[in-house]
Amino acid sequence: MGIAYTNEGTMKSSISVIIAAYNEERTLSSIVEIVLAWGKAKEIIIVDDGSTDQTTKSVRQFVPRIHLIRHTQNSGKASAMADGIRKCSGDVIVFLDADTVGLTHRDLDRMADPVVSGAADMVLGAARFWSAGKFEPFNNLTGQRVLRRETVVPVLEKIQHLGYGIELFLNKLYDGKRVVTVRLPHVFILGKLEKQSLPDALLSYVKEIRELLSQLVTQYADEIGPHAKHIFREIIRYIGRMLDALTA
Repeated sequence: MGIAYTNEGTMKSSISVIIAAYNEERTLSSIVEIVLAWGKAKEIIIVDDGSTDQTTKSVRQFVPRIHLIRHTQNSGKASAMADGIRKCSGDVIVFLDADTVGLTHRDLDRMADPVVSGAADMVLGAARFWSAGKFEPFNNLTGQRVLRRETVVPVLEKIQHLGYGIELFLNKLYDGKRVVTVRLPHVFILGKLEKQSLPDALLSYVKEIRELLSQLVTQYADEIGPHAKHIFREIIRYIGRMLDALTA
């Protein structure tokens, strides 16, 4: 399975697709089918991060055409991605969110080609998400991104426990490099309220906000003033207490 890309003047590049999933039984199998039919991935690695639904069962039919890793408990998005990176062997990594809907082969080509050809160091796939007109604050937090494996292997231990903060970390890692955003107008991400009960969705949102804020303070410490940093840390502590209360 898979194909090695070649471009004039460049060496061959193999592609690994990594999909971290947590309770994504509704959408995961369709994404795997699309990537398999695309035919350009050397390997597809699914990391089930301790799902409590039928996520693993939904893709067992694709083994051995995919590699399936299952965590016994939920360890967070960054941990799942890190395990996928450890398992993969491709030169180029395509990360996909497991709750993506509407992805096509053309979308995969448009994301992968700039990195494979050497025209970009990282590509961000901007799916349809929350926006207010032209104000689209979450495009750079996308889980659809393509980069070279050699750049993330050295920082695996750093990203292991970042949770949802992994996207901010990668953005900072590639600061000053050639980062290209590819718009995916027909692709959208299911919201948590579309996948979970209201209490579970609220808990997920609160956890995600805490992890993003923690990483924001860490990655941009030199650019945030002492007073603002103190406020952020107080907010993070407050959110932590809120999470404790919600899970008690």
